[in-house]
Amino acid sequence: MLEIALGVIVFTVIVIALVFVIIGAKSKLVASGDVEILINNEKKIHVPVGAKLLTALADADLFVPSACGGGGTCAQCRVKIHSGGGEILPTELTHITKREAAEGERLSCQVSVKQDMNIEVEDSVFGVKKWECTVKSNSNVATFIKELVLDLPEGEVIDYRAGGYIQIECPPHVSKYAEMDIEEEYRGDWDKFNLWRYVSDVKEETLRAYSMASYPVEKEIMLNVRVATPPPGAPDSVPPGIMSSYIFNLKPGDKAIISGPYGEFYARDTDAEMVFVGGGAGMAPMRSHLFDQLRRLKSTRKMT
Repeated sequence: MLEIALGVIVFTVIVIALVFVIIGAKSKLVASGDVEILINNEKKIHVPVGAKLLTALADADLFVPSACGGGGTCAQCRVKIHSGGGEILPTELTHITKREAAEGERLSCQVSVKQDMNIEVEDSVFGVKKWECTVKSNSNVATFIKELVLDLPEGEVIDYRAGGYIQIECPPHVSKYAEMDIEEEYRGDWDKFNLWRYVSDVKEETLRAYSMASYPVEKEIMLNVRVATPPPGAPDSVPPGIMSSYIFNLKPGDKAIISGPYGEFYARDTDAEMVFVGGGAGMAPMRSHLFDQLRRLKSTRKMT
């Protein structure tokens, strides 16, 4: 009996000793606490170790564009890291050339914050803001396309150029197609394909980018969104689009969080002919450009 008791005691002591060794090693090898990020040699922020750089910047109200929501596929969240970024990852090399990597180009969604960093972002990032908007209207303009109109908070304005885009967030949620408001004239095709059966069950916060159909004179933000349903004949296990399902289920008075403005798809100030090619929800930036050229700028350029 004594031998068993001694064995248990020795085993317990060994386990406790190993736990302390692991804790000690972790404190020495794994960084903790806050680190400092110097941005454009001007702004300093302090962030906790372990977060992705994209998230750390967003928490400091610096919203780097990321149309894929941090998935590493859109390559829009590029920054230059002059120090503290570690080795570039294979997932980044899909989008970044060796020359760009040598110059410090990185995807901020793939970089973990582990130590003090010195980074460079586009100056336009400092002009990006986040708002909680109110849904003014959300009406069908085609069978599978909605025109979402958002009101900014009172007294707020978004300073953007025609052709720009915003990012919209959705929290974890469940969107039931049976609860979507679809105008009567479009319900026939929804009945035909039995789209009402779909449910979008989202477990984590999601971010997506949408071109603005509105132009700078308009006070509201207008988006054209096509619902991303599974293709006909797809198994029931194939889920519908996360963000489009969320947007299609928004009702007047609901809140929606956006950030912006972003973009590079701007018209050049020349006398050259402008040729617009678009269709479906892709008409959003076309509308923005056309209304801006004809209504605001009173342009006499040839347009096709």
